Amino acid sequence: MSRLTRRAGPRPSACMFFLTPRYIKHARQLHKGVTRFIDYKRDLLAPAKLEQICGLRAELEAAMRQRDKKRIESLHEEINRVCEKALPHAPHSELGENIEVFFVAIVIALGIRGYIAQPFQIPTGSMQPTLNGITAQASAEDPRPGPIGWLTSFLTSTRHIHVVSDHTGYLRDREPLTEHRFLIFMPYCKLHFRDGKTIRIMAPQRQLMDELQLGAHVNSIPVEVTDDTPDVRRVYGLRGGEHIKKGQLLASGWVQNGDHVLVDKFSYHFRTPVRGEVFVFTTKHIEGIRVPEEQGSQHYIKRLAGVPGDKLEVAPPKLLINGQEAGEPGFQKVMRGTYEQPVEGYRGYSDPRVVGGRIDRIELGNEQYFAMGDNSYNSSDSRAWGPVPERNLVGPAMLCYWPLTRHWGVIR
Repeated sequence: MSRLTRRAGPRPSACMFFLTPRYIKHARQLHKGVTRFIDYKRDLLAPAKLEQICGLRAELEAAMRQRDKKRIESLHEEINRVCEKALPHAPHSELGENIEVFFVAIVIALGIRGYIAQPFQIPTGSMQPTLNGITAQASAEDPRPGPIGWLTSFLTSTRHIHVVSDHTGYLRDREPLTEHRFLIFMPYCKLHFRDGKTIRIMAPQRQLMDELQLGAHVNSIPVEVTDDTPDVRRVYGLRGGEHIKKGQLLASGWVQNGDHVLVDKFSYHFRTPVRGEVFVFTTKHIEGIRVPEEQGSQHYIKRLAGVPGDKLEVAPPKLLINGQEAGEPGFQKVMRGTYEQPVEGYRGYSDPRVVGGRIDRIELGNEQYFAMGDNSYNSSDSRAWGPVPERNLVGPAMLCYWPLTRHWGVIR
């Protein structure tokens, strides 16, 4: 989530796509691949090798602009060769091969299961209090618990963090703080020093910079990375070049992972989406949502507020559908409270301008759906970026399977 974003330009027409020379199409795929290689392997690459690969990518971009077919073909071989030799090779190991086979089997099983159900983690608070995103809280003292506390932490998916620097030096100037993931559920960050040293902090970047106050601990003024998030909260990073001393406190507190939900990817092939259900969709083809081209698309989870043909109006704190107050249980739950007097955390629906939107009334056309977050005052949704195309729908959210909190069970 700590990625620089830019607004995507207009998509080429199908006609233009078919007229594009094959070598340009291959060059675009190569550019996409080398960009992902740099993003995923940056912390493993030697500085000189990273600089070499970035330079080759720049040459590829220039050759694409000039439509230099011979140069593109030579760069294809050179980039592949350099990337293959860029990472240190691990020694041969039978145990390693067995582990690899084990994980391949898991991937195959998940791939088959992916046609029916798919797990997702809720990263933000746009659906609170129905579903929790990742939350954090700073602590003045070491929060790490004893053995019994560790069991409770596991069941509630809570990480207790107390990180003190074991190194003295300057943070690197470019991307001193990066976010990574362990498997698919546990985001964490790395601090990068100029001399190649890294320090791992088991917290997502947004929570690390905001609630856990990494910037204050390292005497740095945070810089904004992006504000294009499902709950319209800005994400910050470090400027770079900060001096860190051994023994200096970097972060102390706890992080609770967002709810993990299982999404039904099967039902929408046989039934139409039902107004009021919680559903997941992709951000592709939604021009108002800025996602880097190399990232492709993201998944958002919201409540389905409108289906094709519906006329919607946001009249805070109410939502009107076809001239009547929304009667589905999910909407009724949200509208029980107001901003001044919340009921069980629900505050009603906010004016779209609160979240940078302008759509307070709309009539949906064919294959258009309207998505809204239950945490309306902190939800970037269709009020800001318009309807969701039918082709983007993934499926309804079935159940929250982790952690074992009050949200565990069927999602309503």
